[in-house]
Formats: sequence, C-alpha cells, structure tokens
Amino acid sequence: MKTVNAKTLDVSVLSAFWNEYAQNEIVIKKFSPEKFNSLFFEEYTGVKKVAVAALDKDKVIGFAAGTHKAGMEVGYITYVLVDKDYRRQKIGKALAEEIEKMLKEIADVTLTKYEAVFYNPVGLSWIVPGTDGHDHPGIPGVDMLQGGYIFMKNIGYRDFAYQNSYYRCLEGFEFSEKIKAKMEKAKEHGLSITYYDKNRHYGLEELFDNLKNPGWKAAIMGNEAKENPMPLLVAEDASAGDGRAKVVGFTGPLTVQESGRGYFAGIGVHTDYRTYGLGSALFSSLCSGLHDMGAEFMTLFTGETNPARNIYESAGFKVVRCWADMRKEIR
Repeated sequence: MKTVNAKTLDVSVLSAFWNEYAQNEIVIKKFSPEKFNSLFFEEYTGVKKVAVAALDKDKVIGFAAGTHKAGMEVGYITYVLVDKDYRRQKIGKALAEEIEKMLKEIADVTLTKYEAVFYNPVGLSWIVPGTDGHDHPGIPGVDMLQGGYIFMKNIGYRDFAYQNSYYRCLEGFEFSEKIKAKMEKAKEHGLSITYYDKNRHYGLEELFDNLKNPGWKAAIMGNEAKENPMPLLVAEDASAGDGRAKVVGFTGPLTVQESGRGYFAGIGVHTDYRTYGLGSALFSSLCSGLHDMGAEFMTLFTGETNPARNIYESAGFKVVRCWADMRKEIR
C-alpha cells in the first residue's frame, strides 16, 4: 500500500470509488466526477484543499480530504474512507495523518487543532435514510451510527459537541392546535405572523443587531436588497395602532430547492418578545408557507442542547441522524 496526492489521479476513478460506498455504507450522496472535483479539489479565495489516496498497486483503496480557511488556527477533516476489504490495516490512520500533515503545510498560521465539524467550508450532501432521495446540503460532524465515529476516536479525536438532524415530510402539513392557541394568545398583545412588507414594517436591521448574528443579517438584508426578494416571514408588533408594525422576529427567506427541500436561512425572535410563543408560531408558519410553495420536505440540524429543538419538535420534526463534532488538539 502507498499513499499519493489524490490530485494526481483521475477524478473519474476517485468519484467511482466514492460512489461505490455512497448511500450503502455511508449516507453521503453520490457525486459526478465534476461535482467530486468541485468539492475536494477546486480552491477559492481564502480556502485551500488537500486530498490523499491509498493505492494497492493501481487500485484506489482509500481516500481522505481536508480544508483550511485563511487565518484560522484549525484544519478541517472532511472525510476519511477506506475500501471495506482493506480495513483494520491502519490505512485510514495513515490517510488521516497525511491530511493533518498537509494541512499544517498549507496553513497561513500555526494550527492548534484539527476538527470534523459543520464549519468546514466543504459541504457534503447526504440522503435522509428511508426517504425517496430527500437530502440535506451539509453534514454537521461525524455520523455517530457509522464506523467512522469509533475510528476517529481511535486516532485521537474527541467529542466536544453533538448535533441532531431533523426531518419532516410536508405533505398535508397543518398547524397544531397548540400552535393555533399560541397565535391567538399573541394577538391579544398586538403580535402576529405575516410576510415582510418594507412599506409597512420597520426595525428589521435592529432585530438582527439584537440577535447578534451577522450571518443572518447578511443573508436577510442581502435578500431584501434584491429587485425581487424571496418571501420573508416576520413576527410583528402592531400594538401602536398607527398602521405600521415593528419587526420582532423573522424566519426565511422562503425558497424551494431543486430536490423539493424547503430552505430557510434562520429563525430568531427579539429578546424582549420571547415569552409569547412567537418562535414556534414563526416556524409552523414557515412550514406552511414552504408547503404552499411546493416544498415536499424540510431538513435542518441544531445542537443537542439548543432550546430551538423544542420549536422544531413542536412542528412534528423528528431526529433522523446524530453527529459528533470532534477535535484533535495539536501538541
């Protein structure tokens, strides 16, 4: 067995090796040679990529990849995969160590750790088990149901957080009686859920300043700057009675992806308005709106201890996969 820089090999051969195991042993989607090249080899501003393959003579028997973002003290492990007939021969360990070495060499700062997490700029789409191709655009860690989880532990990686992936088919979606009651109660305080209207609503930017999430702010304000922005759901406070309404929560923007997945960038409620059930009302309104737009399903992930999980579960979402965020300190 020998290891080589994967970029020197035929990408069609590498993608074929990947696809042999995709959706069988692993839940990751199959990739065309072009998509494989884009994911693992093509670099862009601020992101460098490394990849290595294991060969038995001319046969590919293993593949591993990683990335580094400029200025970050972390190297990201994207994936380590070994042919099932060659496992338990320390091939995976050799591939992982080579990726770690390569990441050190390409980093523009001194690395202090390696991580397998959702922050990795390479997003590997995966299929929700038991569905007809319903997908999610990124893995948020190491799949805890597969052998790779124990493998990562055995080569020095340790769990530091857990992520749960949620799924729901939107066919026949309806508001639960509990959510309906919350929405009626909120109306007594002048609060309701509606679509954003720039001519009537105010306070959108101030909401994101309160939420302290620049990523959400960039996504939503960028959408609103378009000539034809995607729909945005907001929680409004119209208690002043002057025809205008203050934005005190948001979710969206709403769009349906090619796979039929309902997409949204985020959901949040102003800290002064978190006792009215607006979060769960917003989320159920999001599901209803995406269903009306033609979405067949929704997927998302959140931390094991994130209170937002209660919002998703209130709309009938179920956990379909559990992931570990893992880290190896560099000593």
